[in-house]
Amino acid sequence: MVVVVGERISSLAQRAQREQQLARTLAEGPTLLRPRELIGHSAPMRHLRAEIGTVAATDLTVLIGGETGVGKELVAQAIHARSRRAQQPLITLNCAALPDNLVESELFGHVRGAFTGAVRERCGKFELADGGTLLLDEIGELPMPVQAKLLRVLQSGQLQRLGSDREHHVDVRVLAATNQDLAAEVRAGRFRADLYHRLSAYPLAVPPLRERGRDVLLLAGGFLEENRVRLGLRGLRLAADAQQALLNQPWPGNVRELEHLISRAAVRALAQHADHPRILTLHAHHLDLLPATPPTPAAAPVEPPTTGIILRQAVDALQCRLIHDALARHAGNSAAAARELGLDRANLHRLIGRLGLK
Repeated sequence: MVVVVGERISSLAQRAQREQQLARTLAEGPTLLRPRELIGHSAPMRHLRAEIGTVAATDLTVLIGGETGVGKELVAQAIHARSRRAQQPLITLNCAALPDNLVESELFGHVRGAFTGAVRERCGKFELADGGTLLLDEIGELPMPVQAKLLRVLQSGQLQRLGSDREHHVDVRVLAATNQDLAAEVRAGRFRADLYHRLSAYPLAVPPLRERGRDVLLLAGGFLEENRVRLGLRGLRLAADAQQALLNQPWPGNVRELEHLISRAAVRALAQHADHPRILTLHAHHLDLLPATPPTPAAAPVEPPTTGIILRQAVDALQCRLIHDALARHAGNSAAAARELGLDRANLHRLIGRLGLK
């Protein structure tokens, strides 16, 4: 009888601990903000929304791929919102934001004394997401030793907190996001093949902004409204020359780059007025974008394959320039340059390698 009562008390204490930790996690995260929608009428976005509708109703693991800044977390939120787990929490862990020695504890939890600084027992993200969804962002940054333990949880739903031999069972739908080519990482021996195949039960590719046509103006409209409210304006709009400038850009930083650009332009335009106007119009010079590439003369039309090559070269050239200038401003400090560019340091190093920069 005493043993049963002791186990009951222990179970209730663990449940209370999980609920308190879950409340803190949700309060600190972006879940209290009004979630953004997937905006766009382009063919790539219509296809993406159809794919989300197909996979959301299942419990399949989804691997969300796409360049930095395309909105992979929004895709994960849309999948969760349309799933049977929508009333349960969506927990996010950025695998690139933690030191290697803390990733395992964040995922699976730990017991008191498991390592220096572990002063009390703590749930991991899997236990917090029990019954709901867990988004593993930047999954390609997960250390190899932790990859094996993650695979075990995906296969069996069983985990052990760090420093404990007790098994915990969890019912979690896992979504993973990456801007890397994980298949190439597998071939290079930096990512487990079995984990890759487990995660990519249903792969989703989020299109880059440069492939979405006039969606850029729809997205800009949403960011204009957010800045209008923040700056206390009655109206904030784009002039025709600003709209054309946005349509002409290759957007290497995708939607996140557009968001930051609109915010900077609004502040820059407002600062040019001595008084606080009720309606503010952004022109092309407020955006401070690179000049658009002159159109190809009609007498010498460019064939589609060549156009693709030129666009890729233009994007690579712009990335080279931005990275070179950021490194120069920070005296070669890659960590500081990565923060300025909105990248993880590891992703910046990979981009430097791909572009052949020294």
